[in-house]
Amino acid sequence: MALPQLSVKNFEVRQPSTGEKITLRPFLVSEEKILLQASEQPDSMVDAMTQVLSNCIIGQKLDIDKLPSFDIEFLFLQLRSESVGASVELNLEHKEGCERTLVNVNLREIKVQVKEDVVNEFLLDQKVGIRMRYPTLEMMNYFSQIDEDEQNKAEMSFEMVKKCIEAIYTTDGEVHETSSVSDEELDSFINSMNSEQFITIQKFFEEMPTLKHVIKVPKCATCGQPFEQELQGIQSFF
Repeated sequence: MALPQLSVKNFEVRQPSTGEKITLRPFLVSEEKILLQASEQPDSMVDAMTQVLSNCIIGQKLDIDKLPSFDIEFLFLQLRSESVGASVELNLEHKEGCERTLVNVNLREIKVQVKEDVVNEFLLDQKVGIRMRYPTLEMMNYFSQIDEDEQNKAEMSFEMVKKCIEAIYTTDGEVHETSSVSDEELDSFINSMNSEQFITIQKFFEEMPTLKHVIKVPKCATCGQPFEQELQGIQSFF
């Protein structure tokens, strides 16, 4: 006789980038093992998060690897809340000379901050425009590990723009999906931009939705003064 199966209560979360409802189940011991193993090898944490999230999505086919970074971060945060508990303890630093203050944070209060006027499609001149996609979590993790000297920062900006241009179009109706454009052609197109056009694209990244939360601490453990700290990105909450 087969062993009985334990029941799991599913829950719904809205995907920040689309507003669509995503059904998830809490992660189980098998997925928790994946995360524990990844915690010992930080370079594998992104793969572990996406694998666990993929395992726990119910009844929908999402290409996890192509989701925007803030979608993955938010969905995983909600998954962690339902699976382990919404409360986490963080040690926050007030200022130099103060010891860190232990603060309880409710993960269910963490939201993706979205600016209403952000667009992902815009003209670069009177005839040619581009459609952008948001960077994935894998992209963001890769670029965050690059040494930020001036040369690497410039190369990083170029590569991020290159990976996130989804299509190039003209006001005459031509549309060129970058998936069918060679690297050489795309490099040439980006190199032909002037500074103002490139800055316009960079603004898209600066204003993209972000997992962000301001924590108000009523009393510093050392000086006794209240303070606030803004946390951004999923790594800030663990």
